[in-house]
Amino acid sequence: MQYAGSIGFMSIGFGFAISPTYQPALFIGYLSENFGGSKNSVVSISLKNSFYFTKEPVFKYFKPYGGLSINWGNTNNTFNRLPDYYPKEYYFQNKIHFAPFLGGELRFDINQRYFHGFGVYTEFSAFDAYLLEAIRTKYVKPHMALSMAVGVTFYLR
Repeated sequence: MQYAGSIGFMSIGFGFAISPTYQPALFIGYLSENFGGSKNSVVSISLKNSFYFTKEPVFKYFKPYGGLSINWGNTNNTFNRLPDYYPKEYYFQNKIHFAPFLGGELRFDINQRYFHGFGVYTEFSAFDAYLLEAIRTKYVKPHMALSMAVGVTFYLR
């Protein structure tokens, strides 16, 4: 479960540890008109590819990681191809975004019937288009492109 972080106001997902250092996860998120100043509700689907920097936790509990999400947003004002009334190459398509991220997780082992652990994480991410605008223009400052997420992970047996 994740709060914020460019996937929606709230999101839920599931993943699988392919190796001790790679963990892909598929999330679905939702942003309603009541949050974030949005005039539309948005449903997002994200494939998060997390790469842990260490096989074993640092200081017994902490695992730093980075990765890349591929996000798909669906609302009435997102487009795969922009409508003809926009000038050619004036805007980027805005339905699919790449979002690099960096974060860390505090992971705790538990010996329960269905769970063998849980983690609490936080991460910083940015959409590709926002990063590009932060580089190309003086209007968008680098910190304006960042998004922060907080989440909880439950590790099933």
